[in-house]
Amino acid sequence: MNFEFINNMPQTLLSSFRLYLKAQGKKENTIRNYLQDIDHFFSWLSSQIKDSSLQALLSNPNKIAQNITVKNLTVYQRFLEKNEVSPTTINRRLSSLRQLTKFFLSQGWLKEDPIKKLANISIEKETDKTSQILEKFAKALEEEGKSKTTIRNYLSDVKGFLEWHEKD
Repeated sequence: MNFEFINNMPQTLLSSFRLYLKAQGKKENTIRNYLQDIDHFFSWLSSQIKDSSLQALLSNPNKIAQNITVKNLTVYQRFLEKNEVSPTTINRRLSSLRQLTKFFLSQGWLKEDPIKKLANISIEKETDKTSQILEKFAKALEEEGKSKTTIRNYLSDVKGFLEWHEKD
């Protein structure tokens, strides 16, 4: 797996972070996923940096930590939502960043944990919203005088479409 941005970080930082995660009882596959998510964040962050200071940023743990701010994390989360990344993936990426900020706190590179102010995306909200829409649709069909069989068939078709749309 190619980690474009985190491979530019000091190897001692990556080694220390790996050891930190192992000490937390994380398995190798989980560590690899964390690194992939962190790489995605830094790839996104590099697109937000206007000047050519990316190399300087990635070479200094203090500067890396300083760029993990509530503002950057919030904008990143909105970016993921806007690009229709699934709530599960967004939450996993936030979890990876939580591990990184905990590590930075343990090293003294952060004084406060900026990600504590960022909540996970509620996965149930999407399901609740879909259920509410279907209930409203069923009531509208009922008011139009449609039979129970017709309503059930329409709801089944709409559910099928929504499931297909989520996969697409």
